[in-house]
Amino acid sequence: MFSKRLLEKAQRSLGDRLPRAAVDRCRKRGFTSSRDQHVRIAILLAESSAQEFSRSCKKMKKHEELTPDGFLKLLHQFALDLLQRSTLDEIFWLIADRVIAGMGFEDCVIYLLDADNKILIQKAAYGPKNPEGRTIKDAITIPVGEGIVGSVAHFAAPERIPDTRLDPRYIVDDDFRLSELAVPIMLNGRCIGVIDTEHREVDFYTERHEEWLTTIASIAATKISDANRAEELAETIKQLEATREKLDKQAKQLKLATKNAEAANQAKSDFLATISHELRTPMNGVLGMSELLLETDLDPTQFEYTQAVNASGRSLLEIINQVLDFSRIEAKAVKLDAQSFRLDDLVNETMAMFQIQGKIHGIEMEARIADNLPRTMRGDAHKIRQILVNLLGNSLKFTNEGNIKLLAQGKTIDNTGGFELHIEIRDTGIGLPEGNNEELFAAFTQADMSSTRPYGGTGLGLAISRELVRLMNGRIWCQNNQPTGCSFFFTLQLQQGTDDLPSTGAGHTATEKRSNQRIQAPLHVLLAEDSPVNQTLMKALLTKWGHSVALARTGFEAIQLWQTEGENLDLILMDVLMPACDGLQAVRQIRQLESANGQRIPIIALTAQAMECDREACLDAGMDAYVSKPISQSELQELISQLT
Repeated sequence: MFSKRLLEKAQRSLGDRLPRAAVDRCRKRGFTSSRDQHVRIAILLAESSAQEFSRSCKKMKKHEELTPDGFLKLLHQFALDLLQRSTLDEIFWLIADRVIAGMGFEDCVIYLLDADNKILIQKAAYGPKNPEGRTIKDAITIPVGEGIVGSVAHFAAPERIPDTRLDPRYIVDDDFRLSELAVPIMLNGRCIGVIDTEHREVDFYTERHEEWLTTIASIAATKISDANRAEELAETIKQLEATREKLDKQAKQLKLATKNAEAANQAKSDFLATISHELRTPMNGVLGMSELLLETDLDPTQFEYTQAVNASGRSLLEIINQVLDFSRIEAKAVKLDAQSFRLDDLVNETMAMFQIQGKIHGIEMEARIADNLPRTMRGDAHKIRQILVNLLGNSLKFTNEGNIKLLAQGKTIDNTGGFELHIEIRDTGIGLPEGNNEELFAAFTQADMSSTRPYGGTGLGLAISRELVRLMNGRIWCQNNQPTGCSFFFTLQLQQGTDDLPSTGAGHTATEKRSNQRIQAPLHVLLAEDSPVNQTLMKALLTKWGHSVALARTGFEAIQLWQTEGENLDLILMDVLMPACDGLQAVRQIRQLESANGQRIPIIALTAQAMECDREACLDAGMDAYVSKPISQSELQELISQLT
């Protein structure tokens, strides 16, 4: 009678929504044999329609039919199917579709643990929580430690909740369910995920359900871990591939930028070569002609004016040389030419350049070289001289009285002949400004940058000196001295020279040197030069030295004159840039023709191209020597004497 009252109560609560036929079917199914079954049927009748009740009955029947033997068969098939799965998606849906459904559970959600962020992320579902089939929309996420699922992940232990209404940790998502079972997916003692299932009935899940679901989780754990690593590896490979593509793109962009930079550098080099030639060619005429004019009979006023022209020309030439030197250094186009030299000769020759100017201003110039320095050294003497010239010239410019001293010392740094040369340029001038003196070595920088500064200059001398010192593995710095003046120091890493070089007699005056030169016999010289001013200058110089001149205005004319007057010619002075046929082409042709008769005439390049590569190009073409414009009369005379 109790069951009858329950059915009638359930029918009254549902009213017309529950047909009499549904109640009759329940009776025919035999669900009224016990009080528990009566209660269950009454609850189902109260909560669902007749159709939902029918489905619930079918699920309950399926559950009751899953025996231990049936589970073993299910487990065996699951293990076989698992071997065929390789991705996380395939594994999770295998658990959801096959195992959970096969065990008769209503629903299931499978979570994977994101250990870095300590959060569980839904990966698959079965039942009402996944109405779209295998498409996860708005995946459920649960922080570790929150809710029943989060607690299972935190404590790595299964939990079976008989009545979720009594557990405050229960989280309602799509619908309220009365019982829940969650088991961790364990691998090597740590939780990597959770399988969670819920049911609308109170105390639905049994101890056997917990054991079965734990077994399923254990079997799947290794496969899930392997698949997870494989997916992480695939993602890493994908990221690496994306990175590689990005790097390839950047490499192409860098290659293009490098190509553009090289083109810009080449354009800059071409510009410098052109501007060097275009500036040096007229400078050769200005300085050369003014020097010739100074050797003529001039009244005092004319002599003063001509001296001013010559001095201005040399100042302009110094600026041109500094700009070109700095541009070469900036373009990394400067190379060291290491040769043996005597430091005493180098120092004395450099000091001699400033002796006269020092005497005019009442400045005493003195050089001291330590006795422990080797007699000969191996290094780039030309660049060391350039550093000394910059620093001595700087000191002379800022010293009005007193003295300037050059002090050279050194110390051995290894057992292979290497030593460190230490040079100080000390003056009694105005000293250095307060503050960061490193800024003095920056390009185009001076201590006083105002428009009213009393001292001129480009501000490149110290910048060039610093880069040349660095090129020779040294360093340069400066400091103030007490009571007045300052010192500039620099060190260089050099090798001890192997040759016992004789002294060049450095420090003698120009007059003394000229008197020691042997008398040059008259020569017949072929001059190849296209500039009318330089033609006039060179003819005047050569005539003054007692030589006769045959003039060619192009490379073709030079070849023709050599062929017609070759036996009478003693020397060729060859300009490089000429119309129709340049000097390099002309020299190659002459050398090729000479090979047939076994003769060789000395050829000296006279060119306004002053780059290092220009010198090498001239020598490679077959010239014997190279003189850059504006020419030094003494240097040219010395070369002519050596080659003839």
